[in-house]
Amino acid sequence: MNNVMKKIVIGALAASAVGCGGGNEGGPLDNVDALLVLQRPKRNDTGDIFQYTSYVPGARIVKLSPPSADGVLTPICCTQDPLFAQADISSYDLSFDANQIVFSAKLDGSQRYGLFLMTLADGVIQQIPTDPQRDYVNPVFLPGDYILFTTNAVVEAGAPQHQDEYERGTTIQLGRIKTDGSSEELGPRNLSHRTLPSLASDGRIIFSNWDHLGGENSGHLMFVNQDMQELREAFGKEGTGVSNSVLKAREISPGRFIAIATARDRTIQSGALVDIRLGTVVNHDGVVSAYDKMAEARASSVILTPDVPLDRGPSADTIGRYYDAFPLDAKDKPDLLVSWADGPVESEVLAAAGLSANFGVYLYDSSRQQRRPILDDPEMWDIFARPLVTRSAPPIVASATDPALGGTTEIGALNTYDSTIKTFDPGSIYGVRLSEGFSSEEGFQEMFGTTEFEGQAVLATVPLLADGSWRARIPGNIPVHIQAIDKFAMSLLSEPVWFSERAGGARMCGGCHEDRTKTVVVDPGVTMAFSFPPVDAMSTVARNARLSTVFSRDQMVGAAWDKALQPIFDTKCVECHGDSNTAGIQPYTVTDPTTGMSITWTFNLTGTRATNATIGDVDFGDWPKSYISMCGPDMEAITRGMLTIAGNPNINYLNPQDARGSTFIKMMNPVQQYPTQNTSVRAFGVGSHLIEQGRADLTADEQYRIIVATDLGCNFYSRENK
Repeated sequence: MNNVMKKIVIGALAASAVGCGGGNEGGPLDNVDALLVLQRPKRNDTGDIFQYTSYVPGARIVKLSPPSADGVLTPICCTQDPLFAQADISSYDLSFDANQIVFSAKLDGSQRYGLFLMTLADGVIQQIPTDPQRDYVNPVFLPGDYILFTTNAVVEAGAPQHQDEYERGTTIQLGRIKTDGSSEELGPRNLSHRTLPSLASDGRIIFSNWDHLGGENSGHLMFVNQDMQELREAFGKEGTGVSNSVLKAREISPGRFIAIATARDRTIQSGALVDIRLGTVVNHDGVVSAYDKMAEARASSVILTPDVPLDRGPSADTIGRYYDAFPLDAKDKPDLLVSWADGPVESEVLAAAGLSANFGVYLYDSSRQQRRPILDDPEMWDIFARPLVTRSAPPIVASATDPALGGTTEIGALNTYDSTIKTFDPGSIYGVRLSEGFSSEEGFQEMFGTTEFEGQAVLATVPLLADGSWRARIPGNIPVHIQAIDKFAMSLLSEPVWFSERAGGARMCGGCHEDRTKTVVVDPGVTMAFSFPPVDAMSTVARNARLSTVFSRDQMVGAAWDKALQPIFDTKCVECHGDSNTAGIQPYTVTDPTTGMSITWTFNLTGTRATNATIGDVDFGDWPKSYISMCGPDMEAITRGMLTIAGNPNINYLNPQDARGSTFIKMMNPVQQYPTQNTSVRAFGVGSHLIEQGRADLTADEQYRIIVATDLGCNFYSRENK
């Protein structure tokens, strides 16, 4: 594909509008003349629910008229033209006036997915100019002649796109472009995928956000404005989720959505149908007209297919899984157009049997939990069915970009003590630690360490003002994590998610994970944070310069284990805690319960790599002995029961993101770090392990390095040692 507008004329098709038949008299499709359906050749290589590069040639978009099993099937796009002979179409959308479709297609195996615009009346197809080296998928019509999409193009100049936590696929983020290919804009980045958007009647976009931070690894729904600012939680992050992930949300009525609830992987991007309601019912007389005070904290949901598994286990015969759903009405138990496949619909089971999932289109009566078949080509996935009818365009949401911020983003909070997940002691918070997230796109091996955390770099520590407020400028478009810290630099509370905002955007929170049902009102005349300039958190520092050259309290950015921590162990610890284990610490034994193989490990703070130490999927030899001794082996495998431990219960002396609760930190007994370093004030009484042994204590800067390394997730790698 090149960046030239192309026009291809195929057989003309008159757009269907609301009619008076369709073979479904008295039913939810009674006034629908035709359906649009995407047909993709069957496949099982979709990866997890966030992946987008599955390519099998032979896809097409068809019209079914009337919308019934005996309707006439007419190809719309694009088998009539040789250019699309090897094309795959991943998704599409219908314009508000039902005169055009926009779709994402890959013309052959050597190209990327691009955007195409087709006029239904005359069959003319225009290729929308986009970067031919990048994929553009999930197009959605926006008011004002814009098309929203997701793409692996990178908004931050000179930076690689993030790679997701498990598949290490290049992540996709939101963007928008004019229908003529002009005015392309890219939204801020999440550490993983942002995918499968749709448009709500209030003008906002709802989409699935892959969140992973330590033990968190799931897909949640979020809202964003049309200009890709004002990102807000929608469903799943506040304990409202019914499954690991929720995706493909479509609005039933204002504040109410139908979506797919499923596991993150092995389910072929399909699952159960969930009816999500994000507020208080305004009118409930058999038809739910709207929801007031929409907020995730007020959300409720109903599973409409209770027999469909919500985890990654195989589904039973006659139960199957649902790929997508389109609402036809707003009844309490709505009628839906769905794509459904029978059988296990689990990738490993299907692969072992040499089978592929077969999705067909059905009319689903959720009150009776019954499906009526409409279209099922046994060689194709029949998906994304929708009526070929007009609809009202939502309002254009004005941009909130502040030109004065330039390429930076402003963030802050009105009162950090305001939290729904922790009660802080008065005066206990010194400030907030702001950290940037990154993944193995930086040039690392697959894992940053033995813990579940991705890379992090400290942008700044911002002190609270007297009213608990703070404000800072950070680089635009990056994923950011916030921790409330005490005067010893230890985290009191870590926000459970990453967030991001566009360059030129501002995000002022109420507190530190405050009540999400409240409206945040910023009063610059009262909030102290607006009486002073914002703290600069490397807002204009280039990405490749956001790293440490000196590991002091005021200059440390990343916590590279071999550069920041190993020198401490070498000079202060290895005499007792080296290969000879003169301290006599009891070892522990790790066993793989499947094979019975085991390894015995003894606490050792030297920097030498372990050798010939592999158990199950865990390779001890990839890490220094000090790192394994402090942070533990594969803690995720142990938590899930994949490995068992016997002997010394202290398999990790540093708890990721919990310096205060870590055995080693308590033995170290850190001194005060803020507002100034004070060695006479300690976190846990008096003394320390080294002082008790008659040895020189760690300096305040050395203690700071270990604390920050722990609170950033206890990783080995950072930008400083990549």
